Amino acid sequence: MEINLSPLLAKIILRFNPFTRFKVMCRGYNEDLENFTELVWEDDKYLDFSGKETYPQFQLWYI
Repeated sequence: MEINLSPLLAKIILRFNPFTRFKVMCRGYNEDLENFTELVWEDDKYLDFSGKETYPQFQLWYI
């Protein structure tokens, strides 16, 4: 199941997500505009979530 997220909501969920089954995913990570990449707070906390051109879409995935 995938749910589209706003950049702000994606950042909040990524920061405070206590569940391992929910993954915040980003399209455009490392210039990959075709696929989604899982974000990890420790690695991606300084990501520019507001960069709509760089990171056009965020989703919450339930695995």
